[in-house]
Amino acid sequence: MHNENNGLVTPRQISSTSNATIKEAVRLHRKRNRYQSRLFLVEGEDLLDAALAHGVIPRQVFVLEEYESLVPEEAFTAPPGGGLQTSMPEIFSCTADVMAKLSQLASGARVIAAFEMPNGKFPAGIDGGPVLYLAGARDPGNIGTLLRGAAAFGVKAVALGAQSADPYAAKAIRSSMGAIFQVPLYLTVNPEALVSWAEGAGVDVICADSHTGDLVWEAPLGGDFVLVLGSERERIPHRLKDAAALTVRIPQSEETESINVAMAGTAILYEAVRQRAGS
Repeated sequence: MHNENNGLVTPRQISSTSNATIKEAVRLHRKRNRYQSRLFLVEGEDLLDAALAHGVIPRQVFVLEEYESLVPEEAFTAPPGGGLQTSMPEIFSCTADVMAKLSQLASGARVIAAFEMPNGKFPAGIDGGPVLYLAGARDPGNIGTLLRGAAAFGVKAVALGAQSADPYAAKAIRSSMGAIFQVPLYLTVNPEALVSWAEGAGVDVICADSHTGDLVWEAPLGGDFVLVLGSERERIPHRLKDAAALTVRIPQSEETESINVAMAGTAILYEAVRQRAGS
C-alpha cells in the first residue's frame, strides 16, 4: 500500500460492523438507496481492475486486511482530465467480519468498491449506432450478459426502458464481467425519445421477435441501427414496432416458445459484426 507522504493513500482500519461508513455501504444493497446516493458496489478485484482499465476510479475501496496489495496503484490516482471520480478514493482495510457484512456473495469477497453512477442523459454522447434498447428485460443477469455482448460487438450505447431491471444490481454487475464500465448506459429511456433520436440520427429501428420477421442472416445489419429487445413478459411497445424499419428473428424449433433474451441479443449482435466484416 502507498502512503500519503507519497501523495497517495494510506488505508484506514475498520474492525467494527457497526462502523458508520460500513452501514452506509451496506445500504447500497437496496436499489432505492443506490439511486438516492448515486453509488453502487462491485465485488472482487477483477471488477475493480476492469473499472480502472477504463479509467473509472472508485469513490471507496474496502479490502480484506492483509490483502491490500490486491488494490492496484491506479486506484490511488485520479485520471488526468477529470471523469466521474476526480479525487482519490478512500481506502479501508477491513476485518473478515466487516467484509462479510459488505458482501452479497456466499463465498465473500476480498475487495469491494463503491463507484459513482454515470449521469449522462439520453441521447447525449451517442454518435450513430449500433445502439441496444432493452424494452423490458426483468432479469438483472440477462442485462449484465447483454452489456457484455454489447461491449464485445461494438455497440455504442445501451438504453433501458422503465420496466427493465436495475443494471447496477449485484447480479447484473457480475454478469457484465466489467462491461458496465465500458459501454455507455442510459436508464428509463421511453420509446418516444428513442424513436425521435433514431429519426434525427438517420438510424433504423430494428425489432427482434421470437417467431416473425426476416431471418437474422438475411436482414441488412451491416449499418447503423437501434436493436430493440423485449422479453416474454414485457413485449416490445407498439410505438417501437410502428417505427421499425424491419423485424428480425432467430430460427428455432417449433417446440420452443422463445430463447433467452440475452442469447437472442448476443446472436443478433454477432450477426451484425459478421455482416460489417464482410461488407
